[in-house]
Amino acid sequence: MKLGLLPKESIALTLSFLKANKLRSALSVLGITIGIFCIVSIITATHSLEQNLRANLDKMGDNIVYVQKMPWSFGARTPWWSYQSRPQTTAKEYERVKLECDKDIIKSIAFFYEFGNNTLTSPIEELTGIRATAIKGDFFEINQWELADGRTFNNFEIEKGVSSCIIGYNIGKSLFAGKNPVGRKIKLNGHKITIIGVLDYQGNNMGGSQYDDIVVLSSVYASKFANPKSNNNINTSIALKGYKETNIKYLDFEVRRIMRSIRRLKPKISDNFAVNKLTTISNLMDSTFQQLDIVAWIIGGFSLLVGGFGIANIMFVSVKERIGIIGLQKALGAKQKFILSQFLFESVMLCILGALIGIIIVVIGSFFVSSYTSFQVYFSTKIFIIGVSISIVIGLVAGMAPALLAARMDPVVALRK
Repeated sequence: MKLGLLPKESIALTLSFLKANKLRSALSVLGITIGIFCIVSIITATHSLEQNLRANLDKMGDNIVYVQKMPWSFGARTPWWSYQSRPQTTAKEYERVKLECDKDIIKSIAFFYEFGNNTLTSPIEELTGIRATAIKGDFFEINQWELADGRTFNNFEIEKGVSSCIIGYNIGKSLFAGKNPVGRKIKLNGHKITIIGVLDYQGNNMGGSQYDDIVVLSSVYASKFANPKSNNNINTSIALKGYKETNIKYLDFEVRRIMRSIRRLKPKISDNFAVNKLTTISNLMDSTFQQLDIVAWIIGGFSLLVGGFGIANIMFVSVKERIGIIGLQKALGAKQKFILSQFLFESVMLCILGALIGIIIVVIGSFFVSSYTSFQVYFSTKIFIIGVSISIVIGLVAGMAPALLAARMDPVVALRK
């Protein structure tokens, strides 16, 4: 037989045997399908989540720092409870930082804190357990929150504590049954307040849908409901954003210099505040997603191992059923490599079929997720190629022993059986 005809004849025979045993073929590919599905789906999900989060981080920029009581990550030698005695950042400190900072380094600065369990009431609806964000300064410029309707606060409203607010997208839809809420009055914990803006839909962007269910107030006005000075459970923050060309190290140094001066810390005394950076989130993301990828490979690996054993078992059964055919092929002059390739092709094709089914299921599921939610799914061609490549390797490994058994079979003995 010509070398060029070998793959063609092997594939033709393989397809004929697979069609003749459809149920067995389907059961054979099931383990491979589950394994590839687990690997591809989990890695696609983590890859998509990472891309969505990074898109929002890139939108905000990486030259932002937050001065807070607690750090976002703790060192192995420093337990989290050691930070509890630290003082909260205050509005007065914000004013000092704003006054003393180098304007060539720091572009925007804001003060904010959050508090929960608020009640919003409109003529047709009452919402309880609402979380509020109290702000001062350039909060919207730093966080890049966009409005679906209305406007942000002006300086007079911020400084004088005017009874106006900006509400989240979901709250805007709920309070007035889908009608435009801008300019309407509601009650916040029994106090009348005017809605001046509605935040654009956040969905599954960084921070999640929590920002669709908040109310934003001037910190001066918010002090009527929650005062950080009298409530230790309220965590305050000072946010600073440098210019695009500003090195984050210079921004970090400038903030620490001012805060240590404000709090009169001696040179040998450690900082009693934390300077948190968005790069910390990025580093934590890298570590977290690496761990999730490992979990995906472990779960998928076990499924692929079981699937590989299933393929090998089915191939041994296939060899046993076709002993007579193998003997006839050898009697007609078929070489060992033809018999070997025939069973290897069958094993590999079963594994590739399982991999493709698993990938197709992931693609279809991702299409529905992207269509019916705000979560954008990002596919990785690399992981698809890796998935198919792994299935080919499993097919070769699982089919090698049965193929060798068939190839080395004595034609006389085979014909007798």
